[in-house]
Amino acid sequence: VIPTVQAAAITSAKDTLTRVKASTAANHVIVFTSPTGVAAGQTITLTFGSGFTMNTLDFADVDVLDDGAELTLAATPSGATWGVALSGQVITITSGTGTIAAASVITVEIGTNATNQTTGDTQITNPTAGGNTVAVAGTFGDTGTIALSIIADDQVVVTATVDPSITFTV
Repeated sequence: VIPTVQAAAITSAKDTLTRVKASTAANHVIVFTSPTGVAAGQTITLTFGSGFTMNTLDFADVDVLDDGAELTLAATPSGATWGVALSGQVITITSGTGTIAAASVITVEIGTNATNQTTGDTQITNPTAGGNTVAVAGTFGDTGTIALSIIADDQVVVTATVDPSITFTV
């Protein structure tokens, strides 16, 4: 008997950043649909391109939602509590006994926008301008890559002069 592994490509994947400016700290909201789901004891990994500076992220800087429902997180998994750890460019989310059903929408909030159990205090610093990626993988089997475009300046300065005017009727 030859064992088989089921894996599928994640769908509807996106990463929304609060800032896309080079060398600027930003929050991330990563959303994707998992065709196969996550079984107890499995992991989801988010691997950021080498140009990103991960700073001192910990589980308090991350929220994970399963179809909009917040999961309980800690530094290590235990029972229904999921573990979140950072190693280099990789954030690993590990299930204790919790599961995520197939076709679920998984949302990962990273940075000061993570407010479920405590408010995050660390953001990820963007790389220099250019293309970059966040790869989704792990032992849960689904995989995919999200492309990101970091730009030199994401602010538009607008100045205007408005001539005064008054109109009235007697």
